[in-house]
Amino acid sequence: MKLRVALAVMAVMAVVVSARPLLAQDAQARRMALLRGSCPLATLEDALDDPDVVVARTAARLLPARGERALPALREALRHDDALVRRNAAMNLGEIGPAALELVRAALKDRNELVRQGAVFALIGMPATPEVTELIEAAGRDESGVVQRAALLVTRAAYRTAESIRLPADGWRFRTDPEDVGREEEWFATDLDLSDWDTIAIEQFWGDASEAYADYTGYAWYRRTFELPERDAPARAQLQFGAVDESAWVWINGEFAGEHDIGPTGWDRPFRIDVTGLLNWGGENQITVRVHNIAMAGGIWKPVSVIILEPSD
Repeated sequence: MKLRVALAVMAVMAVVVSARPLLAQDAQARRMALLRGSCPLATLEDALDDPDVVVARTAARLLPARGERALPALREALRHDDALVRRNAAMNLGEIGPAALELVRAALKDRNELVRQGAVFALIGMPATPEVTELIEAAGRDESGVVQRAALLVTRAAYRTAESIRLPADGWRFRTDPEDVGREEEWFATDLDLSDWDTIAIEQFWGDASEAYADYTGYAWYRRTFELPERDAPARAQLQFGAVDESAWVWINGEFAGEHDIGPTGWDRPFRIDVTGLLNWGGENQITVRVHNIAMAGGIWKPVSVIILEPSD
């Protein structure tokens, strides 16, 4: 009796094991059928509900090529439980053009940063309308550095550098923040009392600027006012940092502009932060940079410049 039961169990297991490749082949076959490009739009719509998520991801990637007719299905794809289905739909919305901006706007509010990044990439090549500019600017202020960097890439694709204004290296104010209270106490406020702040120069590590900070690691803040020439506000403006060791959060005139926070590997990487609409042209401006360093040196150790951008065409 036990032998017959054991043989029966082994037979069932053999069937299950042998069926797995068939199930995988079926999913692969369904995916390949979508990739051949000859299937009707309804098939792509149905594939969003495929039990194999890879098939659903493929459908989401292919739908935008069907144009405006695919907008209802793409709206559903952006509600899918799988983040990569949503990302594939979002990052290819640019194939439809301005008619897809409503969905781009929705994807930029997705809970997953990779979906929001994909939505930013969808804006590449779209006409630089006020709505597109608004969406890029909003992405540049996203809480995620991944999304912020995508917004900068889109900006660079659509704009050329018209001018670069280097900020002075000397005359910055500096204060360490070992308890990390500066953000809560709003050390970025424009009317902050700086009587207990030191004076320091950038374009060097803070330990090189003063022996008092030679062994300091943790949070520290830099502040400075600077003048900008009188001119019409440019199409876009960015702050370019040659390098900050190792993470940075930036405020302009009391408004949060963006961050560079990828951990210790970011210590020597140049980065840009979009400051369009935050600068006072023909007057005084105030910049605050919160820096975090966990090892060895620290600080704004390379130049900072205001980059003026104008449309490429």
